[in-house]
Amino acid sequence: MNKRVKLLIDDLYIKKDKVYKNNSIFYDFNKNFLDCRFSLLTLSARNFKIENIEKILEIFTFNEITDYVFVVGDEKDKDLMIEKFKIFNGKVIINPEPKDVLYSSIKIGLKAISRRVDFVILQFLSLYNIKKETVDTLIERAKISKKDILIPVFKKRKGHPIIFKSNLIPLFNSLRKEKGLPYLLKNYKDCIEEVEVDDENILK
Repeated sequence: MNKRVKLLIDDLYIKKDKVYKNNSIFYDFNKNFLDCRFSLLTLSARNFKIENIEKILEIFTFNEITDYVFVVGDEKDKDLMIEKFKIFNGKVIINPEPKDVLYSSIKIGLKAISRRVDFVILQFLSLYNIKKETVDTLIERAKISKKDILIPVFKKRKGHPIIFKSNLIPLFNSLRKEKGLPYLLKNYKDCIEEVEVDDENILK
């Protein structure tokens, strides 16, 4: 909702960053407006398990995450996702070659990311045991970081999820799938911030 919009519907009116209805606060921009929006891109074309999807959704439930994209390996997995999460506001995309290099799933998923998000959280389905606090730490750090890519680190070992600014999507899409993430992270070290977390589950 744009603060400049004159509200004439259902007796709504705006005053000092608050929307009122029947003289009661209906919407508070200071509390409800998001400075940063995140998309969660989950790669599950290999070793798909619906129970792991459920755990991922439980961990990654934050107000800042407004867009969810899941890459699966076939129609059966897609149908199961849609049936299981009818109310869930997400997108399920099929990688027609699930056994191809992992980067192919990333490029397919990025095409479905909302243009309205500021950051993309890249998560692997196999890492479904990470702590919710870890995700919270990464989200809060991403909001203030001057770097374009954030990587969690546990005892000097890098893990996932990786968070990157959405303006890097064209760069991700331009890379040949044979190069993938290792090439990107190696050649753009100056753009990376490592975030120390107390969570060994980012590694496995």
